[in-house]
Amino acid sequence: MPSDRTDTAAEAASAKTMVAIEADGLESAAAYKLISGSVTPRPIAWVSSLNEDASVNLAPFSAYVFLTYDPPKIGISIGPSTAFVKDTLRNIERNGHFVVNSVSPDQLQSMVESSRRYPAGMSEAADLAVALTPSLRIDTPRITDSEIALECVVDQVVEMGDRDAHRLVIGRVVTFQVDERVLQRDRIHAFAPVGRIGGPLYVMPGEIRQVRTTPDDRLP
Repeated sequence: MPSDRTDTAAEAASAKTMVAIEADGLESAAAYKLISGSVTPRPIAWVSSLNEDASVNLAPFSAYVFLTYDPPKIGISIGPSTAFVKDTLRNIERNGHFVVNSVSPDQLQSMVESSRRYPAGMSEAADLAVALTPSLRIDTPRITDSEIALECVVDQVVEMGDRDAHRLVIGRVVTFQVDERVLQRDRIHAFAPVGRIGGPLYVMPGEIRQVRTTPDDRLP
């Protein structure tokens, strides 16, 4: 006989009403709202890159993920690039290196301000008074107050083939810069950066739970 818990779960599922939205034919803005609100919370890559005059460009991207670990590679989707090419993409393709900086709660406002459309070549870092520190292996500096900064060299830039001409920038991490307070031996520990939901909505660090799998003799 099914348990009360199973009955309750089944009743809840049967009471739920799903709205089916066909992706084909959706306008870009509508599709963006749905996918960015569905794949959430997302980590934020606060990317520093060098302008042509060696000033520092800062821009946040939340279409960001780690791809491989041997060697370590990360991916950032940059776009849309139909009407103009973003400074970050231009800088990365020209220089071949960049830094992915983490975002903590006290950096949130500066990170958001850096997402505005600044004139080409203007330094968000200078305008927002964001402190910078030289990187170890590349010329692009990192953000001083970020708990983690990934010094990256460009592995490849892939055209995504979408209507808004996004590029997937794949970066190989050459140096991990990690605040000792979030490093426990060889593992990142108690690192809780700000996450992105959608639009002006962000997730602030909260409870961290340690959950392990349950031993099961049926499984190897």
